[in-house]
Amino acid sequence: MITFRQAIDLVLGSSLKLPCEDVPLWESTGRVLAVDISADRDMPPFNKSAVDGFACRRGDLFPQGNEQLEKRFTILETIPAGYRPTMEIKEGECSRIMTGAVVPNGADYILMVEDSEVEDGFMKIRASNISEKGALSAARGSNICYKGEDIKQGETIIKSGTTIGAAQVAVLAGAGVCSVRVSTRPKVGVLSTGDEIVEPHIKPLDYQIRDSNGAQLTAQAKSCADAKFYGIVKDGRDELFTAIQKVSSECDILILTGGVSMGEFDYVPQVLTECGFKILFDRIAVQPGKPSTFGIKERAEPGKEIVEPLKVVFALPGNPVSSYIQFEMLVRPFIIKSMGGSYFPKSIILSSATEYKRRNSERTALIPVTIEKNGTFAPVKYNGSAHIMAMTISDAVAMIPVGVTRIEKGETAEIFILS
Repeated sequence: MITFRQAIDLVLGSSLKLPCEDVPLWESTGRVLAVDISADRDMPPFNKSAVDGFACRRGDLFPQGNEQLEKRFTILETIPAGYRPTMEIKEGECSRIMTGAVVPNGADYILMVEDSEVEDGFMKIRASNISEKGALSAARGSNICYKGEDIKQGETIIKSGTTIGAAQVAVLAGAGVCSVRVSTRPKVGVLSTGDEIVEPHIKPLDYQIRDSNGAQLTAQAKSCADAKFYGIVKDGRDELFTAIQKVSSECDILILTGGVSMGEFDYVPQVLTECGFKILFDRIAVQPGKPSTFGIKERAEPGKEIVEPLKVVFALPGNPVSSYIQFEMLVRPFIIKSMGGSYFPKSIILSSATEYKRRNSERTALIPVTIEKNGTFAPVKYNGSAHIMAMTISDAVAMIPVGVTRIEKGETAEIFILS
């Protein structure tokens, strides 16, 4: 049996080498970028107004002395967004300007519309905004977004290995990128095993249960890969062999659930070996998830000493909390690394809102918790690894190290926020 940290290292050290493809920008969300993207122009591409108001000369608004600012400014033109100014601002002049519009030459300050008033075609500072010293506060910002202050032309704006989200799509669109080079999504096949489980649409007999793991794992896999559920396989060596051979021939990653414990009919580890998988581990010192199994099929290229994984298998326990958590802690990071990215559930250190106790401390424990408004964590009602309802009301899992049987109220623990 290996430690949980060792299991994570073995899994991530066996990632696949997936090819790349070009996809339209609109279809790139959730994909992992395969190349660096550089800016094709400065952003902003010009000095632009951050507010609606009047483009002026700062020296006209903030004179050196304390004279009253009763001066009127000639309004030269109105500058909407998307139009080029036609007139330069000189002393005593201004142009009405809209948010996002190009700042005209000569102007270095935008007076907000709420700080101004227009009278007889002239603009002047609103009287109520003038201080007792007869001026606006010179500490105010210019209300101008300057050319290139966000991004310089040629600068790398998104690095290879970045998982693309809505913010990245916006940046790519702003850089004129319409087709994105990304890693292909791995093909994932999910198999449920067990004589006692039936499809969700079937009314189970009194000795049967509905298969929830197949739906759960397929849903988890679909969020980061191309996934397909291959159904339920009974606890028979021949049936398992045939099903595993089929799924592994069609998919990059096989996820099995059930059949990995020490029972008389738990054939999965043996059949996986017969199907050509090299088992890297079949026991982890973690709770839940002790009998989790990981194996690889190797790709040996002629003349190369380095052997790469060709396909992999995760055989996860049949209890749903075990399979749910181990997918998030082992399988999802593996999938994203295989696509060239880097991911592990975010962790934070929080204090416990209440006392927590456990009897057995031989394994690392991962327990469902909520994160409270005051920044503490609290374990949810949890009756063990079959209690999947606990995951519907939890925000995260707390890691309780080996050897720790009690966490006092106020003591800290590492909290992992799952996807």
